[in-house]
Amino acid sequence: MSKATTSLECKYPDAWTGKQKKYWVEIQLLDECEEPIPNMPYVAENAATRNQCASYTGKSDASGIIRIEGLHPIELILHIDAKSLADEMEKRALRPFGRAEDDSTVKPKAVVEGYEYRYLKIGHLCDSLPDMMPEWKDKANPPKYHFPDLRFSGQTIKKLNCRYVFEVCPFRAWSLVLHHQTDYSIVNAYNLGIMADFSYSAEEKIIQYFEQAYNDLSAAPKLSDKNDYYAVVKDVPFSQRYINPRFVTTAGNFIQHDTQLFYVSNDEHVVVAWRGTQEIRDWITDITFSPQACPSYLAPTGKIHKGFLDAFECAKDKSPSSFDDIKTFINEKKKLFLCGHSLGGALALTYAAELKSTKPLLYTYGMPRVFTADAILHLSEITHYRHVNDSDSITSVPMDVNLYNWFYEIYGPVGTMLGFTWSVAELLSQKISGVTVGDSFWHHGDIVLFYYTTQVVESLQCEGSMSAPRCRRIKYRLPKKTKYFLIPSLAEDKSISARNHNLQFIRSLNIESMKKFFPKNTNPDLDSILTDPRNHSMSSAYLPYINNQLVELVSHDITLKRKESRIAFEKQMLDSGIPDDEKERNRMFSALQGLVAETIRVTERMPESDAILDRFGKTKKELNE
Repeated sequence: MSKATTSLECKYPDAWTGKQKKYWVEIQLLDECEEPIPNMPYVAENAATRNQCASYTGKSDASGIIRIEGLHPIELILHIDAKSLADEMEKRALRPFGRAEDDSTVKPKAVVEGYEYRYLKIGHLCDSLPDMMPEWKDKANPPKYHFPDLRFSGQTIKKLNCRYVFEVCPFRAWSLVLHHQTDYSIVNAYNLGIMADFSYSAEEKIIQYFEQAYNDLSAAPKLSDKNDYYAVVKDVPFSQRYINPRFVTTAGNFIQHDTQLFYVSNDEHVVVAWRGTQEIRDWITDITFSPQACPSYLAPTGKIHKGFLDAFECAKDKSPSSFDDIKTFINEKKKLFLCGHSLGGALALTYAAELKSTKPLLYTYGMPRVFTADAILHLSEITHYRHVNDSDSITSVPMDVNLYNWFYEIYGPVGTMLGFTWSVAELLSQKISGVTVGDSFWHHGDIVLFYYTTQVVESLQCEGSMSAPRCRRIKYRLPKKTKYFLIPSLAEDKSISARNHNLQFIRSLNIESMKKFFPKNTNPDLDSILTDPRNHSMSSAYLPYINNQLVELVSHDITLKRKESRIAFEKQMLDSGIPDDEKERNRMFSALQGLVAETIRVTERMPESDAILDRFGKTKKELNE
């Protein structure tokens, strides 16, 4: 046990004259997992030592205990060497469950033993700011959570002849849980969805989010005060935190395109989130759909939506250093994740095409078509999951027909106007005839469909006499409806988990039916007759549904409206009047919904998965879909 001494022969002020009393104190340093923190160099001082007596110095012993003897009955101030403490506490993990002091397992044990207890950040103990944050730009304002006391006052100990238990918060930061894999991950979809939604925020808010919320261990980072979207995170050493978040914009009085994105990196990954349609100039970008020949750095053949290409190249031209930064961040250790909603998804796919050699992982939401078929065929190595919320209007444009004509080759706005007019005429012609000739716009990636499902029954109504009946077939919708989370790629041989289920379940995933209902590179037919722009919102349409699916997978024992809706709908499927083909389709939907549970397995296999999912579970809330 460490025991520090000091000279007791020095001259004390008149107030301390008389027989000196012998007092002692013990301080035990523990982390959140009840493990001792040994070998911590300390300095303790009081009024006596500051009047030219030697300081009390030493190191914590193997049990994390500092024992100081021979004290006067006056308050003592303790400091720990900043670098030693920061280096050690970077290695310590957070307690598995709960971030509040009431979740501590150290505190109740200390109280039972009659010890004095304190929960401390390293900044409460450090003698200075540790010299280990080279990327922290503002040294005068270190992260507030870990360094709440910028005076580095240390810990004042007033009560002597007792033990103090100091539970010290690890020197850690939050990191998004992201899995760089070809199979779909619900946690990827949720976290990258949060990033796509957050791209609509102001620059200051984005920078603050990564520089403050991800360094504040009191709770998982929250998207905003208005939205209950808490990121799924794990804790990492503070030195491996997110650094240098950057916001890129082309906004300006004389710039045609208003393109925004942000990027951020840590030791594990780089995240690039592109903003979708928000300004008037974004709508101009969206409707400028004339097919242009793909630049060779995107694809060797095929065409691309002119508005998207111009907006993408405008961003690169205005901020070349930012795109150079992103390339330097990417390596074998740091994986690239791209995301975007609406126009942002189109730009994210374009960027993925440029960086395809780095094997980016792309998740998009409500994305329009970007490339024609000839280009899409050269982008098959890009892992891309394309989320479609039922009848979202934006996912249906541009139409999957050949819209190219020679008018677009005429220089200037006249050619563009004539080409657009001709494209509309061609579109009508091809839709009427049902014949598409040439290089059509295609969707890229594997679809993830949020399908609003209904059921129809048929009955035969007859009038007249029995010898000459007049009959007609009547169809009407049944009252129960539900929404399915459909990921067709889960039923492919490479990742199918149906072999773990019964034979009836496997038969429900008939591969031929799957191919028929989910044709590649386009959207399937829906029960909705018309598209609906209200289904397009990221914050109120896409994210709530993904959130609720994740809540369902994490919390098996709670009652959710979405589960009750599916149960009622599947009971209704027993109605004898439902056509066989519709029954087969809905059984397939139900089987695919059952496979969604497989998308959280990769997260569950992480060593710290219990803490990760428990932390999210404590914030769970079923939102309106």
